[in-house]
Amino acid sequence: MTNAFSQISHADGRAYYQGTPLSLADAQIMLNDDILRRTVRVGAYLRVDDAGRLVLVNGPALRRSVNRPPAFSPRAGRQE
Repeated sequence: MTNAFSQISHADGRAYYQGTPLSLADAQIMLNDDILRRTVRVGAYLRVDDAGRLVLVNGPALRRSVNRPPAFSPRAGRQE
């Protein structure tokens, strides 16, 4: 049996979604679309709380340098 969620709230209690019941997969797609539109922060995720409600948790914004390799320096490692 697939759970359906007609309400999704932010972790602070504000409403994120209210409407036609969504599966967890559909809710995740909606969240991904909102991240793409920049209405929700990168790093946000959905979780089911102890009462079985779906909650949107805003994760930390990713820094631009997180996945960037160190800068290349042609003189690095050379002795002069």
